[in-house]
Amino acid sequence: MIPSRISFTILGILAASSNVSAFAPSSTLSSCKHAQSLAVPMLPVMLVTKKSKLPTNGEPTQPPTSMCTSLAAMPSIAQSASMAFPFPPAVRKAMLVSFALLLVMQRQRILYPGSVPDSSHAEPVPPGQMDGCPWIGSISMYSNPNKFVHNKAAKIANPPPKMFKFFAFAKPMVVLVGSSAIKKVLSREFKKKDGGVSQYVDFGQGKYTEMMFGTESMSFETDESKKYHFLQKLVGQALTPQSVAKGMPFLQRASEEAVDKMLASDEVVTSEITHHLTLDVAWRQIIGLDLKDDQEIEDFHSAVEIWQKAITSNYFLVMFPIPAWLLKLTKEYKAKSYLTRLIDNKIDDLEKNGPDGSTMSAMVFAVDDDDQSKKLTRQQVIDNIFLLLFAGSETSSLTLTNAMLFLGMNPGVWEKLVAEQKDLVAKNGEALTKKHMDNECPYLDAVVKETMRIIPVSGGGVRSVKDTIVMDGVQIPKNWLAMYSISLTHEQDPKTWKADGSHMEISTGFKPERWLDDETRPNTEFIPWGAGHRFCLGHNLASAEMRTFLAVMARKVKNFDLVTDVDKIKWKEGVILTPKDGVVVNAHANPK
Repeated sequence: MIPSRISFTILGILAASSNVSAFAPSSTLSSCKHAQSLAVPMLPVMLVTKKSKLPTNGEPTQPPTSMCTSLAAMPSIAQSASMAFPFPPAVRKAMLVSFALLLVMQRQRILYPGSVPDSSHAEPVPPGQMDGCPWIGSISMYSNPNKFVHNKAAKIANPPPKMFKFFAFAKPMVVLVGSSAIKKVLSREFKKKDGGVSQYVDFGQGKYTEMMFGTESMSFETDESKKYHFLQKLVGQALTPQSVAKGMPFLQRASEEAVDKMLASDEVVTSEITHHLTLDVAWRQIIGLDLKDDQEIEDFHSAVEIWQKAITSNYFLVMFPIPAWLLKLTKEYKAKSYLTRLIDNKIDDLEKNGPDGSTMSAMVFAVDDDDQSKKLTRQQVIDNIFLLLFAGSETSSLTLTNAMLFLGMNPGVWEKLVAEQKDLVAKNGEALTKKHMDNECPYLDAVVKETMRIIPVSGGGVRSVKDTIVMDGVQIPKNWLAMYSISLTHEQDPKTWKADGSHMEISTGFKPERWLDDETRPNTEFIPWGAGHRFCLGHNLASAEMRTFLAVMARKVKNFDLVTDVDKIKWKEGVILTPKDGVVVNAHANPK
């Protein structure tokens, strides 16, 4: 490692050495937008002013100014450096050549730190390239992670590899594909040595994520297995199949209200209907609030939307170090504070008046079976409710939006769904129960699963590698990141795989019937709810919510016209990819 002051000296001399171009190829910085706009070769330059003081460890006391720029575009620095370091031209050129050779030979170490193999192991790292913006990585991954990893994998081999590497989140990362590789890594969570991994939560600036997420949810427990499983067990008591079954009357009533809104207008945006539905479930069923009027409901919906966007869309607040006092002035923090007050007041009410059947009520009164004195703290209840709001309402809403797109594109599928519900009503009456949906609605279940197979959650779970892992003939070095890809695992499932990729295309891949036959039904490679210790606890509620809405839709709606132009779909990134127009439909009621 070259000390910072010496680095400045060398770079200053290089800049002063007349018109010699940088030796680093401009393609190195091709993912940096400002780098692409310059017509001269590029070289990353780290500047430390002459006035910076160095402590005993050799690092500057003030953070250095970092930028991607061209040496040829820095005449003032060149002139200053030439005056400050009056070396003969021959010496300056010799130093230039030496530095250029150093950069060429150690390019990966310098531009993508930490990306070299662990020398204590003979195995190679997985295939792939460390590229993208130096020190940051592949910027394009943030906009569409599923498409990004698909393209990365396709460039390496066909069929794509089960593990491959690239640089992202300012760290080297390995993508895991397929249940076998995923299980081998996730089974190491909470291990203290010999290849242990932990949930990665050190993204962005810490204070912001703490303020917007909280630190007492299951997601932020990364070290202690005992504490994590304690949280999982007590939070899970509120989300059991039995708990969800008790809430089915409300889910049916909320779904009927949502479908009635669809039928009241000629054209509606599906995402608005489903978003409103899942937020109603959030305040009524999950938190158990008693909002009195439309304004209170609208205030709740607005606060949740602002808070969720702060996490999924506002990369500036997430990534840049902003003082806590300034963060507290943002609308995102104010929305979070408003929701926290509602939850806090509801907990006071529960403690005073007893259980009310809501999900949060079950959390407040849950106790450890092994030690009746142990229960969730107030902060643990609050932070895990926010986790459910983030992981549950948005994913269910967006999946339903995509399901409506697929059903509109496939009228024959819709007709089968309607027929199944007609038979169910004739046999059991109008009331929907979880038992009915689990046992007597296989086609309904197939529609939901097929939607989640083709368009799953973006990205996947990320783990930090604590000790080098050796598996399947390769190594994943210590301090790298490992991300399992849900979309690539679905794509490469032998049960559904087609070399032309048609099994994942929205126009050709949607085949709910595949779930009705053991020979074609995906099994181990279908992981829409995640995997390992952190398998989605809320999957029972989310699945019931989605199936209930589609069941009610099939009962009340004879058919619907898909207004969205499927040949010109533009996609909106988020937790799940959806059409930007939210899927516009015109629904026609069943005759009474």
